Amino acid sequence: MARLHTRTEESLSKETLDVLNPTRINGKIADVYLQFANSEHALHAYMIMEESLRKSALSDLELEVIKLAISEITQCEFCLATHTMKSRKAGLDKDQQMAVRSGTETGNSRIDVIVNIARHFFNQSGPLDDSLINEARTQQLTDESLVDIAMAVSTIFFTNMTNHINNTKSTLPAPPRIN
Repeated sequence: MARLHTRTEESLSKETLDVLNPTRINGKIADVYLQFANSEHALHAYMIMEESLRKSALSDLELEVIKLAISEITQCEFCLATHTMKSRKAGLDKDQQMAVRSGTETGNSRIDVIVNIARHFFNQSGPLDDSLINEARTQQLTDESLVDIAMAVSTIFFTNMTNHINNTKSTLPAPPRIN
């Protein structure tokens, strides 16, 4: 059961409805967005960041591996289920998904360094190591890409934490647990 109130569409501002229109599936806004709308300002900021990410230097696959890795770290079951499905659609196979989630090599050096950078923000305090930046450069990750990685981590962390407040459940199958 959701802990956050599920707002009705009628209770939302026109601006919020406009921001949420692209999320509609079969004409309906998902409850999770209606729950995030308890803070319309936070929801607007999140949606703007997500829109910006779609235009970023990172591919859909790269964005999904970041979201999958961070959702594993934070143990957001809703986001794990969602980004397992989305990463598969973006081209990540089951073995690569498990590697992203466990922080082991996927066989794709560019994906691996992106995941390592994203995981670093949660596993080590302070600046990124020069070796990680140098490895990113060998994979043609630009300054824009590095900033976009930080923004992707920020957006998924927001949804993970909001889902933890809400105790959001997924209707998608749960991915296998990592030991």
